[in-house]
Amino acid sequence: MDPHFDGVIFQTHASELERRIRKEFPAWCALDVRSAADYAAGHLPGSRSASLDDLAAALPEGTDAATEFFVIGTDARDERVRPMSDALRRNGARRVVEVGGGMSEWTALDFAVEQQAA
Repeated sequence: MDPHFDGVIFQTHASELERRIRKEFPAWCALDVRSAADYAAGHLPGSRSASLDDLAAALPEGTDAATEFFVIGTDARDERVRPMSDALRRNGARRVVEVGGGMSEWTALDFAVEQQAA
C-alpha cells in the first residue's frame, strides 16, 4: 500500500474486490451495510454485517488502522455506504474502499455468495 494515499476513500468494482480478497496481505475486512435480512440471504464470503452503530467508538474488533476496509451496499445508489466510509475514517481507518456496484454487481458477475446459517 502506498502511504501517500492513506486517508483517501477509494472506489472499486466487484471484479477487483473478488481478485483482492484472495490475498491475505495486507489484511482486509469487508463490511456489508445492507439490512440484516439482506445480509442473511446472501453476502460476500468473509464479510461482516455492519451498521453505523457498530462503529460508534472504534474500528471493528480484530482490525486496526492498517486494515484495508471494503464497504459494500446494495448497489451504486445505496446511501449507507458513504456514511460508513466516513465513520471508518473518523475511527482511524487509513484505507477505505467503496464497492461501487454493491452486491447487485457482485451477484450479476456470479461471484461466490455465502448465506447465514439458520
